[in-house]
Amino acid sequence: MFKHKVLVPDHNVRAEGLDLLQDNGIELTVLQSYSRPEKVIDSSKDVAAILARVTQINKEVLTASPKLKIVSRHGVGYDNVAIDECTKLGIAVTTTGDANSEAVSEYAFAQLISLARHLTRAANEVKSGIWKRDNIVGFELYQKTLGIIGLGRIGSRLAKHALGFGMEVLAYDPYPNRCAIDEVDVSLVSFEKLLQKSDFISLHTPLNSETRNLIGKTELDLMKPTAFLVNTARGGLIDEKALFYSLHHRKIGGAALDVFEQEPVPEDYSLLKLDNLMCSPHVAGQTSEALVRTSIAAAQNILCVFRGEPPKNLVNPEVLKNSSRTNWKVNF
Repeated sequence: MFKHKVLVPDHNVRAEGLDLLQDNGIELTVLQSYSRPEKVIDSSKDVAAILARVTQINKEVLTASPKLKIVSRHGVGYDNVAIDECTKLGIAVTTTGDANSEAVSEYAFAQLISLARHLTRAANEVKSGIWKRDNIVGFELYQKTLGIIGLGRIGSRLAKHALGFGMEVLAYDPYPNRCAIDEVDVSLVSFEKLLQKSDFISLHTPLNSETRNLIGKTELDLMKPTAFLVNTARGGLIDEKALFYSLHHRKIGGAALDVFEQEPVPEDYSLLKLDNLMCSPHVAGQTSEALVRTSIAAAQNILCVFRGEPPKNLVNPEVLKNSSRTNWKVNF
């Protein structure tokens, strides 16, 4: 049993993970998502762990948390956490690995089908009293080319879905995982070739200094005029001004975005007014099964650190050599 306190700054974490922490004697403080920064800072002062979804865990929060041992991300990305500052302070940062990989890959593939068959438009027209079958002519995914940027857990799962539909799959990954490549029948190609040859392009990379605005005007201009862009990863991967221009001028076929540079998206945002954009509020990983798995994985990472054991999916392994916050049971 532990006597530590844990802050959960985002209220929509499934009970299974929270119960696991409380069953181990941990005291929880749960805030509403998108709480004011000063509320998060004030609530962080006496905690040993933060289990975070969307809340920004920045330098101010970390500085206010002298007992903090771990920031356990509820999800795969960690662009809302000040990684370098955590490492400097000896604070572990973890993600939940592939807990939501199936959910996200299924959602990305669903967007491919919806784009190809104009499902959103068809539903909206029928609800508006319009019944014109000849206006809605889609195309098959069979023998089309899917380009996957980032062949990790989610990208490789998406490849399997696409191959099952008879698609050709191209992939670009600057740091390819040979195991993932060997599991699926994909062709590794250059970034430029993928952009030029693909009928669909799906993004599955983390957001960092190397990948911010990975898709901009130059990249969009390389795409086929009939191609579609899908993003279920992070909004900052796409230059949204450049995307607006390409969609508005019909330079590409369309796009489906589950993530945006700014979330929530402003109501008057220009992208939302385009008829060749499908959008959703960052829900690709939101299945009941994935949310339960993710909450449990995030809680287990916290318990590992409290026991002094290296947690799974540790983003900054350098902290294992720093015992200022945690007495690690690790031999080097």
